[in-house]
Amino acid sequence: MAISDESLEAIKELKISSVLENQGIRLKRVGREFVTQCCWHSDTNPSLTISDDKGFLFCHVCREGGDVIKFFMKKYGLSFRDACEKIAGQNNLYLNFKEEDPEKAAERKKLIANALSQTTRQQSLYRSSLKGSAVAIDFIKNRKILPETSRLFGLGFDRNQNRITIPIQNRHGDIVGFTARSIGEEKPKYKNTANNEIFTKSDLVFNEFNATESIRELDYCIFVEGHFDVISMRQAGFANCVAIQGTASPSDQVIERLSRKSNKFILCMDADAGGVKAVGLFLQSIQKKALRGDLDVKIAVLQGCKDPDEAIKLGLDMHNVISNASPWIDWILDQWLGSLDFSDQSKLQDVEKKIKALISQISSAALRTHYFDKCAIALAQNRQNVAAQILKNFLSGTKLQSKSSVWHKPEKGWTRQEAEKKLLRLYIHHNDLRQLLRPMMEFLIVPDMIWLWNRILELESHYTIGFTKESLMAILAVAEPIYMQKLRPITVPTISISSSLSVVMHIEDVMFSQSALNA
Repeated sequence: MAISDESLEAIKELKISSVLENQGIRLKRVGREFVTQCCWHSDTNPSLTISDDKGFLFCHVCREGGDVIKFFMKKYGLSFRDACEKIAGQNNLYLNFKEEDPEKAAERKKLIANALSQTTRQQSLYRSSLKGSAVAIDFIKNRKILPETSRLFGLGFDRNQNRITIPIQNRHGDIVGFTARSIGEEKPKYKNTANNEIFTKSDLVFNEFNATESIRELDYCIFVEGHFDVISMRQAGFANCVAIQGTASPSDQVIERLSRKSNKFILCMDADAGGVKAVGLFLQSIQKKALRGDLDVKIAVLQGCKDPDEAIKLGLDMHNVISNASPWIDWILDQWLGSLDFSDQSKLQDVEKKIKALISQISSAALRTHYFDKCAIALAQNRQNVAAQILKNFLSGTKLQSKSSVWHKPEKGWTRQEAEKKLLRLYIHHNDLRQLLRPMMEFLIVPDMIWLWNRILELESHYTIGFTKESLMAILAVAEPIYMQKLRPITVPTISISSSLSVVMHIEDVMFSQSALNA
């Protein structure tokens, strides 16, 4: 239901500077106007001008701007309606909606207010009860939850049910319900608030309100399964972590809302069959957006532990786990290719169809080529005729979404050039492979690759702990433009290349293959 014109006018008549200051945003007066940091770009020096007289904001650096509603939408990742509701709620405005019965609207508002008041009272009781329960406090200590973390997440105790309570906030920060975890033998282990006028499970993401600013600043959001996973991740330094509330997959509204904060998602689900299923369901819900490039989704895989909470308690370096997350398509292909039984023709055909269907939808020609290569390497490892036949059918029978479906023979030296590009890309971005890859560099023959390798050697002679891609980009920036154009994708790639030993062996085969030299 649309917001009435009268309500929109009331919002736009508010002094923007007062609205922002009420939100805790620091403003600096410059004459009759104000300045603050811009939310449309990474702004270190305040460049966003606020004009109360004109009723709009404008950035003189990125040239973006708009009214206060547009600012709230961008700053807090809100929809138009949510932004209006947030502004209205903080400035004592009542929103009317078109074609809405005023009496029903007033009744609905009263019900919501009473429900929120009740959950606030419950939270106060639960917090007080926790302070008086040694058993509950010991449970929290045994989970290695620090007192400041317990306060941050508002952990409480329900004596009647013998459960630790975790308040659930909506995206505005209001407590709308609870998850209660048994500390004894009570079943089920977890109990959740039932859906009501303020609690809709599919529209909630645990810790969204507290994580929002960090998601924006770091420009990525980590999804886990459980509430205690979020709590442990926060203690480990990941303030940009949320939990999916145990739902099968996030609703479209949740994905849309979070993607306005950042379009980079990392899924770190439990390391069991349930976690694999959760990743699969999540990917189903976002696949169309990801294939279009609207979302950048990666999967972080846990090794030797069941979930992020346990991983952190066991001392696993979660920063390393998160930084090594793989693109979602790689994860799916690994699931399919890793379970192939080459003695089962029907399953092979099923995998072939699924691979065709997936890769043919990728809009980027470069990405399609990359994943063709990945599948070819994986299938070739089995050294069975049926694998070669699948690949042959795959490459020749798939009609790609590109300008031309006609295959053209690669130009002379193309195979060799691509191998050398991948070799240098792996060397630059995978420190652990450098000793293994270094001997192959003596056999570089493509002039641009030789030039880049010489620059790397120069950097390594000056850096005892190893060079960075940033230092290499600095050299490209001052070199001849042709080198920046050709070599930037290697130094700062837009796609990832697997660093598995099989890929290294594939590159090595090409490097030392006479047929590749003459391709």
